[in-house]
Amino acid sequence: MFQSTIWRMLRFFARQLADAKKYLVIVMFMLVGTAAIQYAIPRITQAVIDQMIPQHAVTLLAWSVAGLLGLTALNGLLSAGSNYLLARVSQGAVSRLRNTLFTHALGQDFAFFETSKTGDLMVVLTSDVNALQGLLSPQALGLIGSILTALIVLVIMLIQNPVLTGLIVLTFPLLFLVNLYFSRLIHGAWRRVRQSTGTMNNQIQESLGSILLIKSMATEDQTADTFADVNESNRQNQLAATKYFAEFSPLIDFVDYLGTALIIGVGAYQVMGKSFTVGGIVAYLSYLTILQAPVRALTNLIDRFQQAVVSYERIENLIAQQALVVDPPHPVALAPFHDQIAFQHVDFHYGNNVPILHDVSFTLPKGESVALVGSSGAGKTTITKLLDRFYDVTGGAITFDGIDIRQVRRRDLRRQIGVVTQDVLLLDTSIRDNIAYGLGPVSDDALWAAAEAANIADFIKSLPEGLDTRVGERGVRLSGGQKQRIAIARIFLQDAPIVVLDEATAALDNETERRIQTSFDRLMANRTSLVIAHRLSTIQHAREILVLEHGEIVERGTHKELLAKNGRYAQLYSLQFK
Repeated sequence: MFQSTIWRMLRFFARQLADAKKYLVIVMFMLVGTAAIQYAIPRITQAVIDQMIPQHAVTLLAWSVAGLLGLTALNGLLSAGSNYLLARVSQGAVSRLRNTLFTHALGQDFAFFETSKTGDLMVVLTSDVNALQGLLSPQALGLIGSILTALIVLVIMLIQNPVLTGLIVLTFPLLFLVNLYFSRLIHGAWRRVRQSTGTMNNQIQESLGSILLIKSMATEDQTADTFADVNESNRQNQLAATKYFAEFSPLIDFVDYLGTALIIGVGAYQVMGKSFTVGGIVAYLSYLTILQAPVRALTNLIDRFQQAVVSYERIENLIAQQALVVDPPHPVALAPFHDQIAFQHVDFHYGNNVPILHDVSFTLPKGESVALVGSSGAGKTTITKLLDRFYDVTGGAITFDGIDIRQVRRRDLRRQIGVVTQDVLLLDTSIRDNIAYGLGPVSDDALWAAAEAANIADFIKSLPEGLDTRVGERGVRLSGGQKQRIAIARIFLQDAPIVVLDEATAALDNETERRIQTSFDRLMANRTSLVIAHRLSTIQHAREILVLEHGEIVERGTHKELLAKNGRYAQLYSLQFK
C-alpha cells in the first residue's frame, strides 16, 4: 500500500511537471555542465599536487589556479540558473495544484461540507500542499543533477582505481538498509502527526467559533484543558517523528565517514606501494564528497518525502471526493420564474437511509406565500435545501415552471432564489461588499435603494465610513437585527423572484423582530415566498400553511382553517399565545 502510494505520487508529480518540459530540458543541460565541472576541478587539483608541485611548474600552476577560479564561477552561474528555473517550475506546479484543490473543494455538494471538518480541509489546502511544495523545491529537484554527477564520477573512479572504488561502493547497501528501515518508521510517525494536527485545528476553529458560548458558560478553563490535551498529543507525535529522524541522521553520517576512512587508509597504503598518488587521494576525497552529496540530500529529503507521502494520501482523498449533486450534461435553459414551483410526492433521506421526508406534495404559485411549521426536526429546512438543490430528492420531483430542477444548471436556479436564514453570513469586509456579494459591479444608487428598502440606510449613513464600514468577522461589529437587514438588502439587490425565509427572526427579540418584519413584508411583496416560521403570528396571511411532523405533511390550509380544525397547528398556536 505504501509503495503504491509512492508510485502514484511520483506519477502525479510527473503530470504536474509535464507543462514545463522546455525548462526541464534547459536545466538538464545545465546539470550536465555542472557535473563536468565538478569532475574537472578535482582532476586539476590532482595534477597540481602530483605534477606541477614536484616539477616547480609555476606558470602552469598559475593557469591552473585561474582555471579553477573560472570553473568555480561558471559552476556558480549554472547552479544559480538551474535553481531559478527549478524554482519557477516548482512554484508553478504547486500554484496549479493549490488552485485545483481549492476549486475541487468548492465544487463539492452541500453534503460534503456538512460531513467534513473544516480544520481537516484547511490542513489539506495549506500544510499538505506545503509538504508537496517541499518535495518540488529546487533543492529536491536539484537532486537529479547530484545523482547524474555522482554516476559520472563513479564510472571514472572505477576506471582509475577499481579496488578502492569497489570498497566504497560496498557501503551503499548499508545506506540502503538504513534508509529502508527508518523510512517506514518515519512514514508512520508523520501520518500520526498529520492526524493530530487536523484534530488540533478542528479544536481551535470550533473553540473560536463558539467563543460566545464559552464566555457565557464560563468554560474557558475547560476549553483550554481540552486544547492542551490535543496539543500534547500533537507534541508527542512530533517528538516521535523527530526522534526517528535524529537516530537516522547520525547513522547515515557514520556510513559516510566509513567511506572517507577507506579512502585514507587504503589509498595511503597504495601510495606506499607506489600504485597510487597523494594527489589521487585528494581527488578521491573530493569525488567522495560528490558521491555523498546525493546521499546526504536523500538523508535530508527522506524526512520531507515521508511527510509528502502522508500529505499526498490526504490530497488523494480530497480529489477522490465526487459531488453527487451536479449539473446535467445538457442543461435545460431556465427562463425567469413565471408560474409555480411544485413538490411532487417528494421523498428524501441522507446516506444512512433514515427517511427525512415522505410523500411531500405542495405548490408554490407565483406571487403567493407558503409557510412551513412544525416541531424541530420535522423536515422544514430540508425542504428549502431541496428547493435550492443543495441535495437531490431520493423520490418524486421538484419542478420549476414545469421543469425538473435536476435538468437545469444549479447556478441558474439559485440566482432566482434569495435566502435569508437565522444565522446571517457576512464576510469580514465592508457593508458595501456584503450587500453586493456575488452580484458583480453595482452602483451606489442601487446599493442605497436596497438599503432603504431593507430599513438599514439610516444606520449606514450614521457610520463615519458609511458603506465602506467593515463589519468584522461574521459581522461581529453589528447587532443581530442590523445583520438581518443587510442580508435583506442583499436579496433586494439580487432582485430574486423567489424568497426563502428560514426562521430568519428566531434569534431576535420581539421589538427587533417587529421592526424587521416591516422589511420582510416589503421584501415579500410581489415575490413568491417560502417561509419557515418560528413565531406563528408572522404567517397568518400566508396563502397556505403546511404542518410537518416526522417528515410528512399532517395538516394544510389557511390560518383560520387550521385553527378551526383544532389539530396540531392549533396546538402549536395555543402554546405560543397562552
